[in-house]
Amino acid sequence: HVQVGSLHETEEQRGVAHFLEHMAFNGSRNYPPGTLIEFFQRMGMNFGGDTNASTGFDRTIYMLELPETTTSTLAEGLRVLTDYAGALILPDNEIDRERGVILSEKRARDSVEFRSFVAEFEFILADSLFPHRMPIGTEEVIREAPRSAFADFYDTWYRPERMTVVAV
Repeated sequence: HVQVGSLHETEEQRGVAHFLEHMAFNGSRNYPPGTLIEFFQRMGMNFGGDTNASTGFDRTIYMLELPETTTSTLAEGLRVLTDYAGALILPDNEIDRERGVILSEKRARDSVEFRSFVAEFEFILADSLFPHRMPIGTEEVIREAPRSAFADFYDTWYRPERMTVVAV
C-alpha cells in the first residue's frame, strides 16, 4: 500500500499515478523490462490473478498472492515489493509502449455509467479536486507526459513513510 493516488498529482501529472502503477511491471533494478511477468509465471503465479495493482484517489495498492510461503518465495515476493518501492527504472521506450495500453483502458472505461459518475462528482464535489483527478487521467497526459513527470512523481511520493506492507 502506497499512500498516494490521483489527488496527489499536479495538473500536468493527471494520470501519472495510475500510469506509474503500470510501470512497476515494466522494469526495475532486479527485474529488467520484460522479465517480471515471466518471473511470476516461473513461480507459478498468474499475472492479473495472483499479482495485480490498482490506483485510487488516495492510494496505490500492489498485490502479490504467492503460491507458497517458503523462505525463498517470501524473499522473492519482498524483493518485488522492494523494487516497486524504490527501484523502478522507468525507461522511455517502456513508457511509450505502455501509453497504448492505458489509452485502451481509458476507452474501455468510457461508459454511460462512468460519465454519469463523473457528472455526479462534479455536481456534489464541485469545489474539490475529486472530479478533476479521476485516476485514469487525461488523454493528453497519457499520450505526452515525459519520463521526468513519472520520475518526479515517483521520487516525491514513493517514500518509506508513505508505504505499508500487509502480509496475510
